[in-house]
Amino acid sequence: MVEIRPSRPDEAQAQKDLWRAAFGEDPRYIDWFYECCWRPEDTLLLLEDGKLASMLALLPQTIHLPGGGAASAWYVYALATDPNVRSKGYGRQLLLYVDDFLKARGADCVTVVPAEASLFKFFGMVGYLPGFFTRKVELLRSMTTPHFPEDGVEPIGPEAYNAIREEALAGLPFVSYSQEQIRYQEGMGKITGGGLYRITVGDFQGCAAAEYLDEESVLFKELLLPPEQMPRGLAALAARMPGQRCFVRTPAQWDGMQGSYLQPFGMVKWYDRAKGALWGEETQGYMGLGFD
Repeated sequence: MVEIRPSRPDEAQAQKDLWRAAFGEDPRYIDWFYECCWRPEDTLLLLEDGKLASMLALLPQTIHLPGGGAASAWYVYALATDPNVRSKGYGRQLLLYVDDFLKARGADCVTVVPAEASLFKFFGMVGYLPGFFTRKVELLRSMTTPHFPEDGVEPIGPEAYNAIREEALAGLPFVSYSQEQIRYQEGMGKITGGGLYRITVGDFQGCAAAEYLDEESVLFKELLLPPEQMPRGLAALAARMPGQRCFVRTPAQWDGMQGSYLQPFGMVKWYDRAKGALWGEETQGYMGLGFD
């Protein structure tokens, strides 16, 4: 017998065990999520004969629409299935349950970031469409421009980061995050030796969320600076952070650095048809932080 329902407060450990079994993640990341973002009422469980078989978490988002206005969204995160019961369609069942669950809450849409390219097709089969893109560039330290001594990089907290982020993205179709979610990203970065940073380039101010992939490679999950200031910003970051290689994500709508390319990032399923029409099929929205 299969049952789908919201989590109860005393079921966190079973979910952590499933999450680790499904993804093999460092327990520190999982524990940090449960400290920052977990809400039992926003976590959906699928049980097979009373045993946890599949789960997902829902995180609230606000989507800023093209031309102004906003939509209420929920982000599907940590869709995990016990490896012993895969191929039974439990992930798909959970995703279909999400639709009625969120419609009853009055949500305008639901979003997701596929963990790998092959999963775009899987989510497309349950009604999700590409809606969010990033511009990506990969650089070696030797490719950065000279560092200007007056430019600087300093660690900042979630509140300051979010303020800079909102100002930098104003006017674009983009996703806003709660302070708790930015705190989650901060911790994910710090576990690897990165974190959240304010970047000062001349008279301009921007921000970056950094995670180390290994000792020599850093991923800037987002780098938000005026496009013409990005080379100087990267030079300032290179002077502050060790490593020989960096991977950089920026909004798709901004002009990219030489060698940059567009990459699909997130998907959306609209419940509110009017807001979905305002978004349109051609919009290249910016999500940036998928907590991936």
